[in-house]
Amino acid sequence: MTKKICLIGGEDVHKRIPLSKYLIEAGFQVTIVGTSIKEFPDSVTYISYNLNRSFSPISDYKTILWLKRFFNKNHFDIIHTFDTKPAFLVPLSQLKTKTPITRTVTGLGTIFMSNSISSKILRKVYILIHTSIKNRVYKTIFQNEDDKNLYLKYHLITNSNQDLILSSGIELNTISQKAERNNLNFTFICVARLVFEKGIINLLEAARICHNKGFKFRYLLVGPLEENSKKLNRDILNQYNDIVEILGSRNDILDLLIASDAFVLPTFREGFSRVLLEAGAVGLPIISTNVTGVREFARHDKEALLVEPKNSEALANAMIKLATNKELANKLAENAINHVKLFSLENVSKQYITIFNAAINHN
Repeated sequence: MTKKICLIGGEDVHKRIPLSKYLIEAGFQVTIVGTSIKEFPDSVTYISYNLNRSFSPISDYKTILWLKRFFNKNHFDIIHTFDTKPAFLVPLSQLKTKTPITRTVTGLGTIFMSNSISSKILRKVYILIHTSIKNRVYKTIFQNEDDKNLYLKYHLITNSNQDLILSSGIELNTISQKAERNNLNFTFICVARLVFEKGIINLLEAARICHNKGFKFRYLLVGPLEENSKKLNRDILNQYNDIVEILGSRNDILDLLIASDAFVLPTFREGFSRVLLEAGAVGLPIISTNVTGVREFARHDKEALLVEPKNSEALANAMIKLATNKELANKLAENAINHVKLFSLENVSKQYITIFNAAINHN
C-alpha cells in the first residue's frame, strides 16, 4: 500500500531529491514543498510556497494560513520538515489535526550563535514557540548531540520523542571522480553561504596572511552573499579581490571541488556540514574548525586539521602546513574518503524510513 509523505523545507529543499528516490523505492508517494527554483524529477510532486527566512511575524502568519489550506485539501500519511522555520510553522498550522509530524533540526541558526539583544529576544520567542508545539511533533531528529542537548535543556523535547541521525546523507554512487590535487598553485576552496558565522572574514584574513608570508596559493570562495552588515558585505569582499576569487553561486560545485587541492570551512557552528562530506568524498584534505556540526564527521589529524573558530592566524598556519606537507594531505584525503562511507544516503535513508513507518503505524 502506497504511503503519502510530504517533505517541507526552504530554498535548498531540492537537496531532498536523492532521499525521495529511496522513499519511493520503499513505497512512499513523495510531495516536496519548498522555495527552491531547481528542477524536480517527474517522480516527485513539487509545490512552491512563500517562506521568509528572516524573522517576520506577518509573513510567517501568512505562511501558516497557506499551510492550513494546503493540508486541508491534501491528505498525507506523514509530514516531515527540514530547515529552521518549517520545524515550527508546520506544527503550528496543524495543531488541530492528527497527521503525524516529524522534523529534522538541521541547525539552530544565528540566534543561538549571537549574544546581541535582538538574538536574545528571538531565542526566547523560539523557545516559547517550540514549547507550544512539542506535543504535536511525533519525533524530532537531530544531526548532532549539542542541538539535541539544547532542546532537552529547555524541555522542547522528551527523551522518547527524539532521535539522532548524523547528516542528511550523501549519494556516493554519483561521485566517481576524485580530485587529482596536482595544481601548480595549491588551490583552497570554500563552499558556503557567505554569512559572517561561516567564518568568511577569517578565511579572507587567513588568505591575506598567507600571501604576506610569500605563499602564492589560490583561493576559491563559492556561494551566495546572504549578508549586508558591518561585519560582512560586498565592499568587504571586494577588498580581497586581489587574492581571493569570489565566484558567487555556482551549479558546478562538484567540478570545482575536483579541480581543487584542499577544502576550507572556518565556520562557527553547523547543524551537520554536508559540504564536508562532499569534499571528503572527492578526496580533498579538509581544514575546518573544532565546532558542533564539524567534529561529528571530521576528527582532528584524521580527516581534517581542526583549528579554533574566529582565529585567522591559526587558520593561516593550518593552510600553510597542509599545502607544504604532501604526506599529511594524502593521509587526510585517504581517511576522509573511507570515513565518508558511514554517512552514505543509503544508510541515512534506512534510518529515516524506519522512523516514518513507526510514526504512521503509531498514528
